[in-house]
Amino acid sequence: MFQYDTTTANPASAAPAARTPKPAFDLGQAFAVAGRNAKFIAATGIAGALVAYGLSNVLTPKYVATAEIYVDPGSAQSANTDPIAPGQDSNGFVNYVETQKLIVTSRSVLDRVVRAEDLDRDPDYGGDATPSLLAALFHGSSGVPGDPVAAAARVLATHVLVTRPERTFVLDIIVSDKDPARAASIANATARAYVEEVAQLRADASMQTGAAIADRLENLRADVLKAEAAIETYKADKGLAGARDVSTIEQQLKTLQDEIGAQRGKESDARSRAEGAETARKSDVDLGAFASQFGLMTLSQLRGQQGEARQKLADARADLGPRHPDTIQAEARVKAADAAVDAELERFGRSQRLEYQRAKATETELNRQLEAVKKLTNTDDAAMVGLRDLERKAQAARDVYELFVTRSRDSGAIQEVAPTRTKVITVASPPKTRAFPPSAAVLAGLGFVAGLALGLAGAIARENRKGSKSMPTVPATAPAPPPIIVSAPPELRVPQPAPEPVVEARKPQRGPKRFVVGAIARLVTHSSPQTLTSIDLTGLGFRTLTAKADASEFREMLETLEKTRKSRLVIAVTGDNEGGQRSALAINLALTAVRSGANVALIDAAGRNAKITRAVRLAARCPILDKGVEYDTVNKVLLVLPKAGDAERGRVKPLTLLRELIGEGGMDWIISDGPDAGEFGASEFFAHTDAVVALDDEATAEKLEDLGLTPAAYVRFEPAPVMALKRA
Repeated sequence: MFQYDTTTANPASAAPAARTPKPAFDLGQAFAVAGRNAKFIAATGIAGALVAYGLSNVLTPKYVATAEIYVDPGSAQSANTDPIAPGQDSNGFVNYVETQKLIVTSRSVLDRVVRAEDLDRDPDYGGDATPSLLAALFHGSSGVPGDPVAAAARVLATHVLVTRPERTFVLDIIVSDKDPARAASIANATARAYVEEVAQLRADASMQTGAAIADRLENLRADVLKAEAAIETYKADKGLAGARDVSTIEQQLKTLQDEIGAQRGKESDARSRAEGAETARKSDVDLGAFASQFGLMTLSQLRGQQGEARQKLADARADLGPRHPDTIQAEARVKAADAAVDAELERFGRSQRLEYQRAKATETELNRQLEAVKKLTNTDDAAMVGLRDLERKAQAARDVYELFVTRSRDSGAIQEVAPTRTKVITVASPPKTRAFPPSAAVLAGLGFVAGLALGLAGAIARENRKGSKSMPTVPATAPAPPPIIVSAPPELRVPQPAPEPVVEARKPQRGPKRFVVGAIARLVTHSSPQTLTSIDLTGLGFRTLTAKADASEFREMLETLEKTRKSRLVIAVTGDNEGGQRSALAINLALTAVRSGANVALIDAAGRNAKITRAVRLAARCPILDKGVEYDTVNKVLLVLPKAGDAERGRVKPLTLLRELIGEGGMDWIISDGPDAGEFGASEFFAHTDAVVALDDEATAEKLEDLGLTPAAYVRFEPAPVMALKRA
């Protein structure tokens, strides 16, 4: 009759739930289909293997042989006939080697190869015989009618590939052909032809240069002879006889001046000897030095006799007494020796005074002659001016002539040694395996796998078609009306258990967000000189964003940190800073925040490894940062550094700087480089920050866990690309 229930039914909940359509086939169904159609799939696999095996025998094989050539970069300078050729940098050498690649495939080199290998008679290279179908399809019409060498060279160009391995001066000549022996032979012939062509080019250039220089040498030699003849004629006309560079009068002046100088030297020597003799007469010590200085043998002998007499006198006085006859006789001998020495000194002094007077008289006479000759020089000055002008012209002609002679000699030497610059370092050998197509076994295996895949796909498609044809069509029916539910009287109601409370499943707790930077943003390492009044954060030697680089990676990080904002956002970047990644992360966050128009301050809060402060010191060549604590940068970031000033003041603590910035206001972002989580006082510093960003490494995570801190984000840098970085 009636249906009683203690709950109020919801019509919408009574409707049947919509069924989610299942996919036509899953992996299990695919295996089932493969099992039901195993014979068909196996047949398609075998057919694919047979077709692939047949193609391996039908396709024209391709063998590749390689010869290697070493190109000496010094050839770029030796080819220059200028003996004072300017130096070239590494880019010039690389460009020279790249040019040689084009010479290898040039028409002149390929023509040499065609003639050396008789390719103009080879049907595969457009010879007299009918070319193969594949050659006609891939290479088109061959050459110019009536020129088989040009036709073969055009076809050969499609078989030759020249490459240069990175950062080397080696050229790889790669030749492909259906015959392995011919591929190796053509590769070696191409290498030889290139060496011969380069040698010929240099020889022709040297010959042309030598011929041009030889033509000029005769004209220059005639100019030199003409200039020298003009000098001799001018001397004869003006009466300027004498040496090449000076006249007779000038020679006389020089001779007289030299003689006057010699006489003055004689005067000085004679006067010094005479004065020395006078002084020696007054002192026995000076007498011995005087005799040894001037080598006076007679005076030395008299000096010896004088000493011997005095010694005997001293012995006689000691042994015999002052009144003994022998003592008196010894005194007489001493007086005689003293008189002889004095007489010798007087004679020597008198001779030196006479020598001085003669030298003085000679000097006076020479001075008189010098004054007379000087009066004659005034008449030759005008003639000498013209003579010097002619001599300068003759010297210029000689210099040009000698330069051309040197160039002619150098060009001949270059022609002799230049062909040895380039060498074949690897001779091509016939390859044992073909490059295309793969071996018959490999190709048959690939064909078998492809056949199995096609067979499985065909079996699945066939069963899908069969299933769609056999499935009956079910008419759509309207949903059944909801049942009428009438509440029962209280006395007839059956007590129902209370519904259990529905407990919502908690979402899993999400940890710190992880970022990888450097994959999109272009980070460049650059170092440039700085001044403390104009600091560029991108020139301190860290991996930083360029002016037009994509900063979306760091912008996404800032958006994540924005959620922790209070009045202003104080961010601390922590982690090991040995490689400078922590400082680079802090600088890039500051640069990205400035791009959005925010006021940003960057603090170097590292205690032990303050890399930003050290980089500013090195870039500014300033051992002590004596300009204060805050530094303006060209990047519009306020750089705050611990001041290392006078020894009495010491170093400002990073926490003090942070508190001052927070108290002053005016900053939208305050970003600190450090401290490391393991440094002393790090927990107190982190207590004044809104969020901590950590480098993604296990050591940093363990240190933060010991402090009871959970960072807002972990960041990891992509490895820097391998490239040469310039330093300004």
